Amino acid sequence: MDIGFRLSEARKKFFEAAVFGQSAQAHSIIDQALSRGASLSDIYLNILQPSQIRIGEQWVNGVINIAQEHVATSITLEAMALLRQKVQPPAPLGLRAIVTPLEGDQHSIGARFVADFLIMDGWDVDFLGNATPARDLGEYVAFRSGDVVLLSSTLPEFLPNAKAAVESIRAFGSPGPKIILGGRSLLLAMPNADSIGCDALAISVFNAVQHARRLVGLSARKLSLQQHLDFLGRRIKAIRTSQKITQQELGDLSGLDRTYISSIEHGRQNLTIGAVLKISIALDVPIDHLLSATS
Repeated sequence: MDIGFRLSEARKKFFEAAVFGQSAQAHSIIDQALSRGASLSDIYLNILQPSQIRIGEQWVNGVINIAQEHVATSITLEAMALLRQKVQPPAPLGLRAIVTPLEGDQHSIGARFVADFLIMDGWDVDFLGNATPARDLGEYVAFRSGDVVLLSSTLPEFLPNAKAAVESIRAFGSPGPKIILGGRSLLLAMPNADSIGCDALAISVFNAVQHARRLVGLSARKLSLQQHLDFLGRRIKAIRTSQKITQQELGDLSGLDRTYISSIEHGRQNLTIGAVLKISIALDVPIDHLLSATS
């Protein structure tokens, strides 16, 4: 049984346990996935994140009520807290990232995902948890001397608050930290980074970490082949899922086998440029948009 299948089964079981408020069962599912060889990033990106997205969609569609959504989200946050205790980050980078939802946005779990991945990457992270008024955020960033600030927006209606947050951060010092705006709302309403004043837009958790590294000059660091494959796999999966395309459908569109697509997305396939081109055509994105994830 391949890891992709095990993770899909674990995702289904975790979602069901979370929705029905079965905290102990949900945590047991995560422990089983770890014991069977799943990495922390596998669990975050293949179990917790898609489950949480589905939970949100079911609430929006009226399948579950707000109480069920709150309980399920709490269980996901509990699982993440337990997983953070298992993180063994590389040597500290000596860099500080400040992560927060935009003012008004009460959905903090996406920001928590980004904060945890930055911790795994060796960053010192201040996770503010709740949305912070723009002026208070600017004061805090100046006080903590953050190198990068990551602003999270779950719903498009909160995107207008990004400009006020950026202006407040910039007002407390020049040149100040690099600022990244990310979150699920960017898949629904992609703003213009220049008009907001931020340095980059991040469409996924992995993308946010990449931008953070690049903006502070870490992109010059040589990556291993495995890191390149991981970056590429994550980018392909992020685009595929944002387009609501299954692995089988992507395989059919690109002329590649589904198991081959699965191996790529899990960073286990050293694919050719020809295969990347086929995938870029199938996803209708430029090939350099896929390969930029590895630079």
